Amino acid sequence: MLDTSTRDSKMIPGRVLSKLGLCMVYVLFAYAHLVALTQDGFRLSLALLVVFESIMVGLVFFRRDSTDVDMTAMAVLAGLIGSFAALGFRPAGDNQDLLIGQAIQVVGVLFQLGASLSLGRSFGLVPANRGIKTGGLYRIVRHPLYFSYLITEAGYIISNPSWRNVIILAIGVSFQVVRIHYEERLLSRDTQYARYAATVRWHLVPGLW
Repeated sequence: MLDTSTRDSKMIPGRVLSKLGLCMVYVLFAYAHLVALTQDGFRLSLALLVVFESIMVGLVFFRRDSTDVDMTAMAVLAGLIGSFAALGFRPAGDNQDLLIGQAIQVVGVLFQLGASLSLGRSFGLVPANRGIKTGGLYRIVRHPLYFSYLITEAGYIISNPSWRNVIILAIGVSFQVVRIHYEERLLSRDTQYARYAATVRWHLVPGLW
């Protein structure tokens, strides 16, 4: 039987590689939006995304190790698709960059910044317990970062309406709901989270669910 110290020492390289891989994803996102910003002209939503993704690099690299994690296939799949489905969005011709859509995207990215700062070093893709968060935007909904993604993506679709984008949004939201189910199932094992969930009613969208 492998003792705990040996098991943990073998897990450390995997944790570091996981962090580095996810950091590289956000570095690439930030670089892509920075290039778009320099080539297409200044847009506040793009500039804020560069800031958000740069912050995420730091949060991912210095995130806490989990005390409990769900690595089942569906939990991992929901985390990945829920996080990255929006990469399938594409501009929709002459409708691109409508002012109202850009304004909603700016609001969404501002929420992303606030939610990520509220989350701090507890960020992750798969369901895990890296400490229970109850402050900041977590006083409004249990999953403020996912709520902010929804706002940003809705703004993008308003500026770029197409069946492709609507279908991708529906897929992404569906997997976020599945992701929330797995996260809350895991976190409910923690009595602190159970007390928190009893005081914050809404999972994703205030007044709706």
